[in-house]
Amino acid sequence: MTEEKNNNKKTGARWSDDQPMVMPGIRRFQFFTNVDDRALTKNLNRLAMFSISAILALDVGKAVVNKIPQSIYCYECRACYGTQDKCPVGISYQAELVVAGRVTDYDRFLRNGGLKCIRCGSCQSFCVQYLNLPRMFGTMQILTMKALRKGKIPKRMVQNAFDQGLINKDFIDEVTKYLS
Repeated sequence: MTEEKNNNKKTGARWSDDQPMVMPGIRRFQFFTNVDDRALTKNLNRLAMFSISAILALDVGKAVVNKIPQSIYCYECRACYGTQDKCPVGISYQAELVVAGRVTDYDRFLRNGGLKCIRCGSCQSFCVQYLNLPRMFGTMQILTMKALRKGKIPKRMVQNAFDQGLINKDFIDEVTKYLS
């Protein structure tokens, strides 16, 4: 038995006799003590951390390239939702506009009334991060209109926003021209 035990130790097999007692009759296998068993887990952890870092870098890079770097500081606390009654155009979910700007999601921006915003700044006083929300929304409006001119936004999305009255008077002429 001891020869078999010694041969298996070379291959990384564990014996319950080698493990400490946790409770009478129950032994604990400690994976962290055997380096041979950690190789796969270590590589998987590295792969997971690399993919998380890459996605984070992509999100941050996208916000910086699109000239909305402040949007990465929004931690979506939804304090700006307190403006719902005070927003002159009735935008309910300002945090959704910030997230749409961070990831350049035109559909989300249109659905939540991004082109309806008049950049009055009433939502800015509710932001606990003191982000310049009107400037972020204005930048995203410019990006949305550029994408509209290039034909990157499907007509059905723009038509839905138009039908729901989510287009500001500043953009209405260009949107109707696009839809016709």
